[in-house]
Amino acid sequence: MELSIWASFTSFRVQEALRRETTVRTARLFAAIDLGNRDEEFRRIVGSYSSSEEYNRLVVYRDAANLYLSDPDHPDYDGYHAYIAAHSLTGPDTWSWSSAEDQRRYRGERKLEQRAGLRANAALGLALVNRLLSMLDVARRHGTAGAGGHSINLEIAPPPGSDPTAMRFGVRARF
Repeated sequence: MELSIWASFTSFRVQEALRRETTVRTARLFAAIDLGNRDEEFRRIVGSYSSSEEYNRLVVYRDAANLYLSDPDHPDYDGYHAYIAAHSLTGPDTWSWSSAEDQRRYRGERKLEQRAGLRANAALGLALVNRLLSMLDVARRHGTAGAGGHSINLEIAPPPGSDPTAMRFGVRARF
C-alpha cells in the first residue's frame, strides 16, 4: 500500500515537471518569452494578458493613476510617470501571444500542471494519513495479539469517468 502511494506521489511530481516544461515551451514558441526561471505569479500574468503591452496599459497605468492622479487638485504627474517607468514590463519581460487560441492552450496546460501538483500533494497527505493509521492500528493491536477479524484498509482506485489522472481514496475499517 505504502509503495503505491509513494509511486503515485512520484508520478504526479514527474507529471507536474513535464507539464511545466510544456507550458514554458508553449510560451516560448507562441508568446516569445522564456518562463524557465520565472515565478508562479509572473507565469500567471503571462497567461492572463494577451501581451505585456496590454498588462502595462491595464494594470501599471491604472495603478499609477490611482496612486498619483487621484487628487484632482494636486496631481503628481512626475510620480505618475516615474511609477510607470519603474513598473512597466519591458525588455526580456515582454510577450505577445500569437493568437487567443495559443493563449488558451497555455492556460489549459497550466491548469493541468497545477492539478498534477495538487494530486502530488494529496498523495503526500495520503502517505501521512496511511502512516498514522498504521501506527494507530499497531497501537490498537498491541495488547490483543491473536484477536482476528479486525482490519483497516486504505484503498486507492480510479473513479468511474473519463479523467484517467483522477484518483479516489478511501478507508475501510472492519471490527
